[in-house]
This record gives sequence, C-alpha cells and structure tokens, in this order.
Amino acid sequence: MVKNRIHSTRFFLSVILLFLVNNGFANIKLPAIFSDKMVLQQQSKVAVWGWADPGEKIIVTGSWSTKSFSITTDASGNWKGVLQTPKAGGPYTLKIKGNNSIELTDILIGEVWICSGQSNMVFALKGSEGASTEIPLADFPSIRYFSVKRQYGPQVFDDAPGSVWQKTSPHTASSFSAVAYYFAKKIHKDLKVPVGIVYAAWGGTPAEAWTPKELLQSDDSLVVYIDRWKKIQDNVGKDSTEFNLAIAQWEANKKSGKIEKKPTEPQSFYYYKRPWREPGVLFNGMINPIIPYSIKGVLWYQGESNVAYAHEYVNLLSTMIESWRKRNSKNTSNIFPFYIVQLPPFGYSDLDAAARLRKAQQEVTNNVLQTGMIATIDLGNMKDIHPTRKKEVGERLALLALNKTYGLKNLVYSGPSFKKAIIEKGEVHLSFDQKLFTSNQQKAEGFEIGYKKDGSDSLLFVKAESRIKDREVIVWNAAIQHPVMIRYAWMDIGEANLVNETGLPALPFSEKIK
Repeated sequence: MVKNRIHSTRFFLSVILLFLVNNGFANIKLPAIFSDKMVLQQQSKVAVWGWADPGEKIIVTGSWSTKSFSITTDASGNWKGVLQTPKAGGPYTLKIKGNNSIELTDILIGEVWICSGQSNMVFALKGSEGASTEIPLADFPSIRYFSVKRQYGPQVFDDAPGSVWQKTSPHTASSFSAVAYYFAKKIHKDLKVPVGIVYAAWGGTPAEAWTPKELLQSDDSLVVYIDRWKKIQDNVGKDSTEFNLAIAQWEANKKSGKIEKKPTEPQSFYYYKRPWREPGVLFNGMINPIIPYSIKGVLWYQGESNVAYAHEYVNLLSTMIESWRKRNSKNTSNIFPFYIVQLPPFGYSDLDAAARLRKAQQEVTNNVLQTGMIATIDLGNMKDIHPTRKKEVGERLALLALNKTYGLKNLVYSGPSFKKAIIEKGEVHLSFDQKLFTSNQQKAEGFEIGYKKDGSDSLLFVKAESRIKDREVIVWNAAIQHPVMIRYAWMDIGEANLVNETGLPALPFSEKIK
C-alpha cells in the first residue's frame, strides 16, 4: 500500500514537472508601462510590446475598435505590434491574448509627454510655491502619472518593474514633479483631453548620463565624456585616500581649536560615490525601457550638472535628442517636439559659464528641428539652485506646446527675442520682435557693453544705461566710445527685467555689434 502511494506521488510530481517545463514561460509578460490606468497617445499608431514563449501567437485588441493585431514572437520570445488609437476619450480596455490572457482596464486616450532631467524636474509639488493651496485642489482623475523606477547600469534595461500609473489626486499629487504637474494641468484644461505624464528624472545628473554610450564613443567630439569618466575611475583610489587623510587632519585641528577651511572633496571621489552619473547609464535604465512608448513630446529641465562644460553642451544635447527620437520610432517623419527649460539664475561660482550654458541651450533650439525653449531668468534664486516658482515653469512649457505643437497660434508663448544691434551716434540700438516693457516699471536693467582697450584683443564689459522705445532698447555707456559687443542677462542675470506685455521675460543674449 505504501509502495503504491509512493508510485502515485512520483507520478503526480512528474506530471506537475512536465507541466511546468512546457508552460513555465508561457505567460505573457508586459513592460510596467502597460498597466491599468495608463494613457495612450490619441490618433496615433501606438506601439504595444512584451514577451512570451518563442513562436507564440499574440493577439492584441483595444476596446475602442474591432480591429486588432496578431503577431508571432521571435526566437527570444519578443513581440511588438501597433494599434491605431482614436480621438481622446475612455475609459477603455486592452486585451492581450496568447497562451494566457491579460486585460488592462481604465485606459484613457489623450496626450502623453515624457518629463525628464535633473533636480529641478524632480522638484516635488509639495515643495513648490503655493503648494498648500494647490494640493487640496489637485483632483484630476484624467491626468495620469507614471514614475519610472530609478535604475542605472552599463547594461540596457528592457523594463522598469515596480513603476505604476497613478491618478492625480490630493493624495498622490504632492510627490509629483511640480513642473510636470502644472504642465499637465494646463494642457488638460485648455485641450480638454486626458494627459499622461511619463516621468523619468534624477537629481544631480549630467546630460551624458541620459545619452546612449555608444554614441558618445563613436563621436570624436563626445568621447571626452568617456575618457573623463575613465580618468575618474583611475584616480579615485589615490584621491580618496588623500581626501580622507586631509579630513582626519582637519577634524583633529578643529578639536584643538585651529580653524581651517574644510578640504574640498575631489571630483573623482564625488563622481565615484554617484555612479548614476556615468555616461549612458540612465539612458540604459530609465529611458530605454519606455522609449518605444508612443508619445507627443518631451520636456527637459537640466543643465546644472553641465555648467562646467558649457562649451560641449550643444553637441551633447543635440545628440541626446536625436538618439531618443530614433529609438522611439523608425518612422523618421515622426520627430516629436523636445522643449527645454533654460537654466534659471543661481549664484554659480562661474557666472560666465552658466551664461554660456544658457546660450548653448538656445543654440540647440535654433539648430535642431522641432525644439523650443522657455526663459526662466525671472524665476530663479541666486542663493538657491532649486527655485520654488515651478508653476510658472510648467505653464510656460504648456504655452509653448499649445502654440507650437497644438496650433493655438493666438497664445503668446515667449518673451521678447533680440533681432539685431546697430550703432547710431555712440548709442547701441537693439531691435526686438515684440513691444517692450519692464517687470517692475523701472528702467531696463541687465545690459552690458563690451569693448576693447587699445592694443588688446580681450573684451571688457561694463554696465550700460538704457531706455525703451516701443520694440527697441537704446543702450549706452558714456565712457565707451567704440562698443563691439552687447549682452543681456549675462552676468547681471538677477537684475534683468525686460518683458513683453504678458509679463514673459526676454531671452538672454550676447551678440557682436555690426
């Protein structure tokens, strides 16, 4: 009797084992971004993808249509297809059927934007100006927020497990990116459609971390980022030892009453403790898992970590933008817009480098198709690198998108833009594209005149007096008879006050005088 039971048990276990072998990998798996409460881009051919058994037939159907797509997985079990979406609406369901079935519910169709960058994009709604009033009113179930899990590495990630879609409510919104929240709120209000925010940001990160490493390696002008990181790795051991010995000595001297300046942490040690800053690793971990997702565009708030290398930023950011676009769609005509927040004022140790970073950002928007930028020279804080006025940032990005992407041409989305400079009777006449005002109803501030001393090629700058005449600013300095350059909101960015009639600030500039 016992022997029969043993044989029966073995037979039962064999059946279970055989079932597991044949079916252990049968269940369809979807990336985290495909889940309940998701938002799909309206009136678009949206990509849907996942994993299953090699050779498995997958059928995907959206409840908004009787049409579906059918596809057979490749030898690695990967599959990807396309569904056509209708105009904004919902809720809908999405069914994926293979050896098993998955049904996703409460799906909305609307406008989807990626929000990325560093700490000023990370900056939460609860820390922003006016948060105590805004958060209790943040009841927008048609605005959905997907926060990509923080992950990084030299390998490419195909998913961000643990990331979920959330509805916007007073209980969830406080931790959302303030810029992303205010952008989504205005788009939702003005277009009256659902909005999906795919948030992928990390504080203190440079643009090269968000750029595919192979592109940096293959470009002679960008490989410097790879070489710089390698040098950090080579030097960190020696630098770390020297730094820790210096700190120990500093602390001992401090206890004995000797006051000294605290030793500065070496750059190599700083980077070594923050491996998520390595070139390419954030693209691998936080962009690659979501980049095939069909989107309307990208919002980018970053630059602080690249100020020291502003001269390299134009090519770096341009390369990053193009890499995201190419990986999002093989259809080269589908160039989604990429909108940038210009670096706000802060008391950097090198104000000129910060100004050059702002100029580099503007050069990118001048040279790369389907890009734009908002000015924030009136929203910064010279004592705090994280200014709290995020509502204006989000709403200005929304104005830019509403005008440029959604075609609402009656909206003013940008402040005055400099056109040209000419000299008349020792004064510099600056032309702009809009009628000019000042934010504080005082005279215009923030202008500097550049000149050369006799026999010298180096430029010197002095503050300029100014007066406004409709779309023109006339600037001068009585001590300078032969000005050769004019700049605005450069070193004196905190004083710059030129605006248009809606209060939007003029963009900084630095130009030679013809």
